[in-house]
Amino acid sequence: MKKLAIALALIPVLGWSQVKSGVTYSEHPGYDVVTESYRIWESGTEADLRGIYTEDAKIWGPGDDEAGTVDDEVKGMIWWQENFDISFTNMDPATPDIIKYKGEKGVWTLDWMIFTGVNKESGDTVSGQLHTANYVNEDGKIEMTLNYFDRESMGAQIQASLGMHRNGRVYDEHPLIDKLNQMVAHFEAGEIEQLTTYFAADATFNRLSTMGETPLTLEERIETWNASVAQNSVRDLVQYGYPDAVYYARSDSWTVYSWWWANNTNAETGEVTKKFLHLVHNFNSEGKVTSEGVYLQQ
Repeated sequence: MKKLAIALALIPVLGWSQVKSGVTYSEHPGYDVVTESYRIWESGTEADLRGIYTEDAKIWGPGDDEAGTVDDEVKGMIWWQENFDISFTNMDPATPDIIKYKGEKGVWTLDWMIFTGVNKESGDTVSGQLHTANYVNEDGKIEMTLNYFDRESMGAQIQASLGMHRNGRVYDEHPLIDKLNQMVAHFEAGEIEQLTTYFAADATFNRLSTMGETPLTLEERIETWNASVAQNSVRDLVQYGYPDAVYYARSDSWTVYSWWWANNTNAETGEVTKKFLHLVHNFNSEGKVTSEGVYLQQ
């Protein structure tokens, strides 16, 4: 305890190594430019917006791989003004910070705002938190803007206000797609026992010719798989395009759609056939296939 007390007593004396690299302001002419940008977005013109940016300004949004341009910013503003009544309000109790770093002629501005848009047709509101960093040069022009907001939430709100409801997401890479490829590999290798493990015990199986009729059971599907293995010495499925894994929000379920060329070599005659195959697999929360749809070219 005595050693600890001595150590704690030394902290105020020793302190931490600090290097002052700039000055922070709560008010500054540089932030007046940013405030003006919000006013312009609300009710200004294209010329007004271009007037506060440098011609080569870079404007970043969340997740962007490359910066947008002033032209992009103008298009965005005009679209919002045509479809929404918009406003920017400070996210109380946050206040802006304006930082002037040593050696820099311009300043960085940081603020925390609430963006609100009311759809002019539907009256629905789109709202979200917005954190923005701007670099304002010595001429009072914005050279760079970095916007941070919840793109997913804002996108969903926009669509809803326009009368569109987003029911899910589509993925071209997903663990369920990996499972599908494993299933196909087992079938090509004639490993039906391993293939069976990917399916729920009560899984159902439909073909184009039996849609709307009584589906096959897993036991009956195993018989058809074994029959195909016995009939064809080579089962070569070549992927056409790429599978889509789709999450449906309304039903909280997953479906994988895939397209293939099925190249089979008859075990007796050696004849090779090529038919187009479309597969639909529905998965449960445990990652097991609950139903399969097979659409095979006749």
